Order: sequence, then structure tokens, then C-alpha cells
Amino acid sequence: MAIKNLTALITGGCGQIGLAITEYLQSHHPSTKIHILDISTPIKPSPGVIYHIGSITDASVTSSQFSLVKPEIVFHTAGLIPSIAARLGMDEEKDFMNVNLEGTRIVLEEAKKAGAKAFVYTSSADVMKGNSWQDLRGVDEEMPISEVFDNPYGKSKALAESLVLSASSPTFPTTALRAHAVFSAKDTNLLPLMLAAPRNLHLGPGTNLYDFTYAPNLAHAHVLAAINLLTTTSAPRSAAGKAFFITNSESLPFRVFSKLLWTVFDGKEPGKGITVPTNVAVVMVWLSEKIAGWTGKKPVLTTKDLGDSLAERWFDCGRAKEILGYVPQVSIKDALVEAAEEKRRLGKAATAVAEIG
Repeated sequence: MAIKNLTALITGGCGQIGLAITEYLQSHHPSTKIHILDISTPIKPSPGVIYHIGSITDASVTSSQFSLVKPEIVFHTAGLIPSIAARLGMDEEKDFMNVNLEGTRIVLEEAKKAGAKAFVYTSSADVMKGNSWQDLRGVDEEMPISEVFDNPYGKSKALAESLVLSASSPTFPTTALRAHAVFSAKDTNLLPLMLAAPRNLHLGPGTNLYDFTYAPNLAHAHVLAAINLLTTTSAPRSAAGKAFFITNSESLPFRVFSKLLWTVFDGKEPGKGITVPTNVAVVMVWLSEKIAGWTGKKPVLTTKDLGDSLAERWFDCGRAKEILGYVPQVSIKDALVEAAEEKRRLGKAATAVAEIG
């Protein structure tokens, strides 16, 4: 195989995407030497994986780790996402730019100096989203990325993606994978938010088509991209310098996905509930946002959040299928069942550890 006995370094390897890539490599390419660079190590480290603690925004630490590991493949998944940024109090534009743009610049430079032969960047479909209410229907890579953003996350990812792709060369090929609504059992963003939502109150009709991405499918795409960069050097079959949309290619109405999620995790189908018309929902959320601001609290839901859940968001993965050979391995329904079962196992394991302790 193209990556047999090679050394791979995963930045942000303790996040759900990094963990999925690690598990995929261990399962499908067991001879790969896996190193992870993250700000902390997991409670339960993966056997055979070597962990390095450090922030990608620290140039000296990142440089020393890359010099030590000398990876042939770099999977750059580390980044700051809005939900985590809010929890950490790091949701200013400067924070997103520091981690997502400047951190990527540092990783990119150190990977090149270390002699990496394949650089795969975890980008986001949010690079296309100028504002949170914008519909994105069947968008492909021919559509230019947005130039104006109503959120700093999308802006930082767009600038970082451009940086990565412009750095691609015959000796240092790079590519970017644009994921959307990623979930798994280890998800600390999308699933917790949707599972916390009321089952009997729906804001808006929920008929908008939406793309979701199961993290193991995204991991599969990352490895396919790395193999392409290592083995394919000529256009148009090379992934070098190109971006790719990666989703489950299984667009569903947002409400359909929500009900499927609740049914699988709750063990029963939710009732019909009450649907609040969009115009009324906007006023409700706007008022709650204002009240939260007056009391100095974080709003549970913002009008931008509402827009993101009511807009059409589905993407054309044709380029990934043609060039990378990407085909989702696990369907949405099976992915939710797997995620729920793994979540229960993780919960039982945590309880057992607590009881022993």
C-alpha cells in the first residue's frame, strides 16, 4: 500500500476527526506509525500511538515536534470551532485567526521543512457561507469561496484553506477537505446540541435539505487524499492544490435527521410536537438573545444559529468521488446507530472507572 510503514502526524488528533483518522489507519493501514500533536492527551490513549503535547500556535514547540517526528504524511485537523470557542471564552475574531489561520501557517511551514510528502488539511464547507441564512444548494468546487463573512470561524477557515492550497508544489503536495456537520460518538459539538433540543417544539418547518458527515467516513476520505498525493503526480487525477467537499452524500430534510437521531438515541420515536413558523421563531430567538445580553448571559440560541438550522446546506461530492475514489462507507442511519451504541459503551466504561476509583 502507498502508506505502508510511513510516519503520519495528526494535529488535533484527540478531537473526533483526529481520533477517527487514527482508528481508520490502525484498522486499514496498521503498519503506519502514528504521532499525534495536541494540547492534551486522551484519558484512554490508543495503543501504539505516540502523543506529543503542544499548541500549533506555539511555533517553537511545533517546530521541535516536527523535527523530531519527521512525518511523511500530515493530517492537519487541529482548529478552533465555535462551540468550543464559546466554552473557552475564545470566540473573538482574533482567537479564530490565531488558531485556524496562524496555527495552520506554522504547521504548514514546519511540515514542509520536515520533508512531508503529503499534507491533508481539514477545511470546512463554511468557507462558502457568507452569512448564516445563506442557502447552499448542490454547491461544488467551481463556486468561489465567500469573500465576506458574518462569522469569524468561516473567515478563518477560508483564509487557512487558501494558504494551504497555494503552498502546494510537486515536492510538497497539499489538499483540503471541506467537511459539513460532522458527527460521531466522540462529537462534542453537533450531537450534544441536537440531543439537548426539545422534542416537542420545532422552530421552523425543518424541510430544508442538509448534508451531514460521519467522522469515520471523513477519516476514510483523509486517507484516500493522502494516498492520492503520494501516488498521483499529474493533473487532472492529482488532488494536489485542490479542495474537495466531503459529506455522507445523503442529503436529508433537517427535521428528518433530527427525528432519526432522537429515535436512535432515545430508543423511541418522538411525538409530532408543535412547529413554530419561521417568522415567529426569529422574533422569539431575537428576544431571548436580547434578554440574555441584558442579563450578561450567553444565549441558548442565536438568530445566526437559527439561520444555520433552517438554510439549505447540501454539497456536490462528485470531485471527491472522481479523483479520490471517495464513497461513504457508512450510511446516515447506520452511523447514528453506531454512534449511539459507542456512546453507551463509552458511558458504561466511564462509570466503571469511576466506581473502581
